[in-house]
Amino acid sequence: MNRRSDASILIVETGRKGEMRQCEALANACGLPWQFTKNDRIPADEPTLILSFGRALRQAWRLKAAFGGRPLIIQLGRPRLKAPSELDLILLMPQDDYPEGPQTLHLNMPLNGADIARSILSAETTRGPLSVLLGGPTRHFGFSEEDALVLLSRAERLAAATGTELRVVPGPRTPDHVMKIVEERYRHTPDRIDRRPLSTVLKESGRLVVTADSASLIADAWRTGKPTWLYPLPVRLPPVQRLKIMADRITPELRNTLIRRGWLAGGTDFTRWHRALVQQGLVRPLTEQGLREPDWRIPFPTADEELQACRDRVLALIADRKPASSRMER
Repeated sequence: MNRRSDASILIVETGRKGEMRQCEALANACGLPWQFTKNDRIPADEPTLILSFGRALRQAWRLKAAFGGRPLIIQLGRPRLKAPSELDLILLMPQDDYPEGPQTLHLNMPLNGADIARSILSAETTRGPLSVLLGGPTRHFGFSEEDALVLLSRAERLAAATGTELRVVPGPRTPDHVMKIVEERYRHTPDRIDRRPLSTVLKESGRLVVTADSASLIADAWRTGKPTWLYPLPVRLPPVQRLKIMADRITPELRNTLIRRGWLAGGTDFTRWHRALVQQGLVRPLTEQGLREPDWRIPFPTADEELQACRDRVLALIADRKPASSRMER
């Protein structure tokens, strides 16, 4: 596929590291020059396409207007109150509950940790500690003291069954009440609390446990090729999600029609995604049933081709645009 020599990418900064890593992965995969833009700043050079994530779509739309409507918009994550037909491509996150269409590509895994040069996950050694990557409560998940106790107990059993050392890795969203339990539980073995950078932990661990609240952490862990266990936190249903469930029971197609018209933002369904990951054999649930097979590993070879699919869709859109000489000047 021919690439436009003058094509460039503008990424709208969101302030969230996980979201920006996915945008960077896609921009790097396309092999085009790219830059970030913050706040309401309009860059001097017109980009060929704008990458936005989540709520950054508003700023992306303003930037598109500032350049006469010419740049393409690639939206990562479900667009809020914007008809999908108005966008050039929507890369839906796996937890997004959003209707399929010609502009959508629904990912099975976020792009965190994806590498265009690696389309197959290799069998990694399980030598190294079992690392528990702690998240925190969100709009969609709770994380109580009881959850922390059950999680640590099961992780300890898994480490004992596999003959490996246990490490607990706090995250930026791990709440104080959970850290208090962790620090009290391991007050005589403080080395079990691992505060090193995530990249170091992922590299040196043999097995990984991830709490269900973070889609980015699940992707980061899975892409190491190491056995990844998922601890199912209790689900919270925000008011909008409750209304969605009620509407689906009455007229399932009505909600999708409203989303396609840009009148409704869509929703999320983490539970459905987590269940699919388990069914596909990509992760193992850290449940009583899951612990019956402590030596479980993901099947190899395992394909990881979604970043390539995203890149190909983006480059096809660029190739289909009119030559730069035929565009109107600003």
